Amino acid sequence: MIINSKLSDEVLLKAIYRAASEYSNLIGNSYLIIGKNKNSNYFYFQCFFEKKHFMHLLGIDSANMNATEFYDKCDMYNKGMGDGITIADCTPSRNHNRTTINEKCSCCAEILHIQDAKYMKVGLKDKISQYVDFTYGYGSDATLGFRAQKDTSFPLTLIPRNIDEFVSQKYKIVFVLEKKTEEDKFRKLLMEVKKGCLKNCLRNYRKKLKM
Repeated sequence: MIINSKLSDEVLLKAIYRAASEYSNLIGNSYLIIGKNKNSNYFYFQCFFEKKHFMHLLGIDSANMNATEFYDKCDMYNKGMGDGITIADCTPSRNHNRTTINEKCSCCAEILHIQDAKYMKVGLKDKISQYVDFTYGYGSDATLGFRAQKDTSFPLTLIPRNIDEFVSQKYKIVFVLEKKTEEDKFRKLLMEVKKGCLKNCLRNYRKKLKM
């Protein structure tokens, strides 16, 4: 995963549009991310993505529009409609600057490509750090932090730092399940690290995993 602190205005905007394109595939869905190590129990959490979360993952708090409008402008531009955003729309949020925005945007599209989850690790955030607090960490060289909300969670922050800085016990992601947010049960297997892995898990966890 490449994290770049130096991006030109043009390259930064392209990185934001790429991230928005990946993010568009997640909106409206819920995901069950399940990890396991060789001699461990299964570790899992559920998450969902909304338009309003996207801008904040980039370290941006636009002075010209709200978070939903920011995402919509990016999405429409990717679809060939509208003029998109400008650098003037990318105001750094509190505790951020152009350098941290560059770092976040340079790796955002890659970490949001959930089909590549087998290359990531996951775990409970249990280390004290100077960064925003979150519940679950997902990532490798960069960390996507999720905050728990009832029986699910939402993406709160993207930190261009290794997941080791936030999580003591990391788990290899073995499969990811997907459903529409309004559906009760997960029915689509989005990623499985090894064929038959899910079948073994369901012998003991079917009810807990809402399948």
